[in-house]
Amino acid sequence: MKKRVLVLNCGTLASTDLNMALRYNDEFEIWGASTNENHGIYVYKNYIDDIPNISDKNFIEVLNQKIKEYDFKFIITPHEDLSLFLQEHNSEINATIVCSEYETALLCRYKSKTYEKMKSYDFIPKVYRREDVEEFPVFCKKDTDQGGMHAYKVENKEDLNKYVSSDEMIICEYLPGEEVTIDCFTNKNGKLLYCSPRAADRILAGIDVHARRIELSDEIKYIAESLNKEIRFRGFWFFQIKKDKHGKFKLLEIATRLAGAFALNKSLDVNLPLMALKDFDEQEVEIIFNDIKVEVDKQFFSKYLLDLKYDEVYVDFATCFENTEIINTLLIMYIYQCINKNKKLILISENDVESFLENKKININVFSKIIKPKMIEKEMQKNSILISNNEELKNKLKKERGICCFSSNFVEALIDWKA
Repeated sequence: MKKRVLVLNCGTLASTDLNMALRYNDEFEIWGASTNENHGIYVYKNYIDDIPNISDKNFIEVLNQKIKEYDFKFIITPHEDLSLFLQEHNSEINATIVCSEYETALLCRYKSKTYEKMKSYDFIPKVYRREDVEEFPVFCKKDTDQGGMHAYKVENKEDLNKYVSSDEMIICEYLPGEEVTIDCFTNKNGKLLYCSPRAADRILAGIDVHARRIELSDEIKYIAESLNKEIRFRGFWFFQIKKDKHGKFKLLEIATRLAGAFALNKSLDVNLPLMALKDFDEQEVEIIFNDIKVEVDKQFFSKYLLDLKYDEVYVDFATCFENTEIINTLLIMYIYQCINKNKKLILISENDVESFLENKKININVFSKIIKPKMIEKEMQKNSILISNNEELKNKLKKERGICCFSSNFVEALIDWKA
């Protein structure tokens, strides 16, 4: 029986990538949960939407009720404040929190604590008191924020007084050079097993929406090993560095969660959340990766929930297969989704299709039967849909029979991404 994993705050981009990383594995079953309904319902087949906010006094009580009801063994969250809260209350929660221990999570949540801990190392940026700043520009950022939130390049004293109005802000030397994120993994014995740097060429809302793997230099490796030596990490974590005016990397921040663009590592065949679950399950973990150049680019990708119930799918052979130069792989994906969901597939064709399908390596047996076009109106019922690029046929069926029809290039609206 698979061990159940609860992903809290499952509507984020990292949570979507986490779902994609853990679905189909043979050891763990993934569930998503959120305080309010969000994007998680589009990707998590197993979804809970009534978990209270951590500020609610009943949060732990309700969480433990869910843990007992669904037999959750592990909890993962991509959110730093939530990770910190869960580890702080670790002893009260009846499941294993897949994250570095509370002291580490707390240290990494505050840049001031991180810098103080690592102050003896030369990769820590200079930190100033407001009254001591004489040379500009400097860089101001909120102690607890991440991803460029509440972070400002300050050019003069007037702006310094404007942005630094409380102890929540820290003032550092300005770092004008390249910024790099390093995804890391430390096992239960404190050994750093994985360290993979990537450069961000484009950032949106604090997430690397275009990133590329770069070489693990001796300088970056030294910083990673130093952090791992001084701080007790376990499982996935990452840190960010940026070059100063002399081209030397300085530490920006550390986090004990999955980075927003951690999915780049999947192309290296490194599954960070799965490795973490195995490690917290007291299994031995070995990481051997594909040593290749990789780039990843992210954009908005539509997912749909249709108020549409159907049992049969009719597919027009001529417009969906025969008259196309290449096979529509999304249509093939949808066909196998129908097989998984026990939907009946019927192929519509005037001519023999066997030799064509065999040539394209498509198994004719995925279709329950093959009918002639003249039989469509007689065969199709209200529990059917049609996939076709024949506009005249689709319009007639929609108008006269109320049957839902989709062009083959719109089949993405029928894809169920939940797993």
